[in-house]
Parts: sequence; C-alpha cells; structure tokens
Amino acid sequence: MSNKNSFRKSISLFAALLIVTGSLAIAMHSVNSGEAYPAKGMNHKDMTFGAISSIQNNEQGEPSWILSGHWVTNIVNKTMDSFNQTNTAKFDSWIYMVMLDGTAMHKHSISNFSLSEVSNQDNATLYKGTVTITLKDGPVEQVPIEITVGNNHVIALSLDAGKTNNHFGNTPIYGIIPPKADIMKMMSQMGNKSKMAMHMNMSK
Repeated sequence: MSNKNSFRKSISLFAALLIVTGSLAIAMHSVNSGEAYPAKGMNHKDMTFGAISSIQNNEQGEPSWILSGHWVTNIVNKTMDSFNQTNTAKFDSWIYMVMLDGTAMHKHSISNFSLSEVSNQDNATLYKGTVTITLKDGPVEQVPIEITVGNNHVIALSLDAGKTNNHFGNTPIYGIIPPKADIMKMMSQMGNKSKMAMHMNMSK
C-alpha cells in the first residue's frame, strides 16, 4: 500500500473519530462558555444545537481542512408552517477551520438565516434558504444554503460555491445532532448556570 493511500485512510479514520467524539464535547463547552447560546429571540424550548466536525477537500479534491465548531437552530423537525413573522426560522454557526498540518487557522460565522423551502427526501429533511457568512474580505450576504438533517442525527451544510469562492471545497460541512436526552441535560445545565449567575448578581 502506498504512503498516499495510507495517509488517505488515516484521514478518513480521523474524520470518523472526530465526528463521533467531537459533538458532545464542543456542545458542552458551548454551554459552559456561553458561546453557543441561541440568537436573540429564539425560544429555548425549540432550540437544538451540536457540533461541526468535518473534513473539507481542497481544489484538487484532496482532504486538506479540519472544521470544528458549533451550531444552534430551531428548524429541526419543523415545516414552513411552523414559522411566521414573529416566530422566524433561525440557524447560526461558528466554525474554526485549519489545515491538516495545523497552519492557516481561521474562523467563520454563519448567521441571518432566511428559510425559503422545506422538503423531505427519504429519511432526510432539506431546509433551503440564505445566510450571511464571514469570509476573509468580510461578510457575504444572501449566500444560498441547503441544510440537510438526516435521521435527526446528522446535519450537513451545503453553501453556494460561487458565493464563497469554493472556500469549503466540494463536500458539505458535516455536524452531529446530539441525542435528545443529552440536549435536555445541557439545557438543564444552562438553566442552572443562569440561575446561579442571577443569584450571584443579586447578592452583590
């Protein structure tokens, strides 16, 4: 077996390990640090959040970038009829991106989600819309995005390559949706943290 094939297999194994183990660790960090609280106005009971754990290809189709971060949304298991002018669909994400050799670390954020279509395909639900994404030269608005939720366990973000200068390669950005029981546990911890902070402020 060539070194190149061995490297590819190692990357594939690493990607699988990253995806399996990264979700809860990053989501728990988000809860403890407050970095992944829902966007202003999002109802906590409708909130679903998890980790971005993905490997992206370069222009030659070779695995070259590690993506790690977190996302929060209220669209999972919802239809177009679930939203209106006062209860809008929301999706936000914060992503660190670094090359496999540890160089070129940088960060992206995805915000201002506007939902335009919801459809079902086998065991997946596809949410189409537009977002604002931060790139090197500044935020890019009205970027078409497709958010695919598979079996309520996997989330895949496909951003328009033309609008993003093919920055994320030719594969979706993958993440994991934690089990509902773990999400409820995280929510409880968030509530306890908020109560503790309120108590400390009142006691000053």
